[in-house]
Amino acid sequence: MVNDYREAGSASYEATPVDEILGVGMISESDRILQELTGEIRRLADRSEDLEAVNKRMHERVAALEGDLLRASLRPVIKALAELHGECHRHAQHVREIADTEPTLAFAEDFHTVSGRIEDILEGLGAVPIGTEIGDPFDRRLHQPCGTVTTDVEARHDRVSAVYHQGFRNIASEKPVIHAKVSVWKYLAP
Repeated sequence: MVNDYREAGSASYEATPVDEILGVGMISESDRILQELTGEIRRLADRSEDLEAVNKRMHERVAALEGDLLRASLRPVIKALAELHGECHRHAQHVREIADTEPTLAFAEDFHTVSGRIEDILEGLGAVPIGTEIGDPFDRRLHQPCGTVTTDVEARHDRVSAVYHQGFRNIASEKPVIHAKVSVWKYLAP
């Protein structure tokens, strides 16, 4: 206690031979051990915080890898559903074009309804449509060509001539999970 008072009360306090003989102003062995233990506890606390940060980063990485694995395992299902979605959409459109009776139009609407339900299922799996339309510029990043159609209209060159099925992308990015399957117009001069 005397030591604390002298150090706090006077910055210019110097130990005298009497103080050294009495042990005043000197750190006792127990105080030294206590300081060492306190330092060690601080180092352990710092190390614990570092390890906790590493653990958090590892958990985040594992979660990202699990998401990637899930998306990869769902890819064949999403592809099959995308193709089925395209077939229903094409059939609905075709039946609408040739419909001559009310029941035929109702049949087209049934295809359209099924197409919408498939789209809802795909969205539940994390895939949303890219939205490819006839006349869109062909883009290899979004479209998979499955054929060409010749045209004598130069403005149609390298544009989508038909959509066999829509492309779908992951809901959290612009990168396609499934490319839109399309045919492309190619201009041939007459």
